[in-house]
Amino acid sequence: MTEHLNEAGEPWLLTSIENGVACATLNRPEARNALALELRLDLMAFLESLRTRTDVRVLLIQAAGKSFIAGGDIKVFARGLEMSPEDRSADMKMRATGAGRLSELIQTLPQPVIVAARGFAVGVGASVIFAADLAMVSEDTKVGLTHVTLGISPDGAGTFLLPRLVGMKRAAQIALLGEMMDAGELLGMGLVNWVVPDGELEDRAMALARKLADGAPVAQQETKRLLHGALAREIDGQVAAEAESLARCALTGDYAEGLRAILDRRAPRFGQQGN
Repeated sequence: MTEHLNEAGEPWLLTSIENGVACATLNRPEARNALALELRLDLMAFLESLRTRTDVRVLLIQAAGKSFIAGGDIKVFARGLEMSPEDRSADMKMRATGAGRLSELIQTLPQPVIVAARGFAVGVGASVIFAADLAMVSEDTKVGLTHVTLGISPDGAGTFLLPRLVGMKRAAQIALLGEMMDAGELLGMGLVNWVVPDGELEDRAMALARKLADGAPVAQQETKRLLHGALAREIDGQVAAEAESLARCALTGDYAEGLRAILDRRAPRFGQQGN
């Protein structure tokens, strides 16, 4: 695939891995990081590459410029009007499937995923925030599942995520009206975890990522798996899943280290091997 560069001559996606923290930075500020097909594919490929990496404890997704993700690429959608009805429908189905797959990857990635966002997060941008395990936004953030205002239905797994996060009535309000929500509303509904001053967003998000990276990775991954599986199980199934997870955690060096740290009255040093 041809590498796509922004106006500064930099790749559309910047990635790094350091001290257990993987970072993916969307880098199309001139287009408010509209999630073009190529950018989405690059981001998805990066996520897939992290799945089996034991040196990566947490993923931080953020964006350059004044907005997080201003939806899909409207110029590309407009070109779809020149297609035949059959081709336009097939093209939209392909793009929607891909957007949903991105949210699925975020939810199923073993490592915790943090999103740090400012400015506008629209359409699929909203879904990425909803899909993340933890979300931190700046005070100026505006988020909306605005598809209906374009005469289309939501994608990016937004209709899967929203009812689970805010209940059906609130989900219907957000998706059917397509209105933008400010940072206070997002926090009040539990759609984000923290609202911070704009100038502190990057530092606060990285501090959170490093805190998670210092934690016990197996315990974190098992906890994420339990939380995401909870709504699909009856209580007896969840109890059984918890027991299996604890059994796996009990074999890790981190469990022994956690116990020793308490007995020694010191901070644990997680990331231990063996038992």
